[in-house]
Amino acid sequence: MKAAAAAAGLPAGTVLYTLLHSTITDLVVGGLDLLTVAQLSGTCVEMIEKHYGHLRADHAAEALAKLAL
Repeated sequence: MKAAAAAAGLPAGTVLYTLLHSTITDLVVGGLDLLTVAQLSGTCVEMIEKHYGHLRADHAAEALAKLAL
């Protein structure tokens, strides 16, 4: 992992978890549904909701706004 991170020009402290966390964050913020994010990351929806759900706090408001149209 250290060699791959160095070859990619990533900071010296980059570990596999750093890449996993960054990827999950990008997927959630990008609007991918949490079930798919959980499946891609090999975990459960509950874990994704617990640790990344705050990134989609606007999701409920957006859904309700669409219903009002």
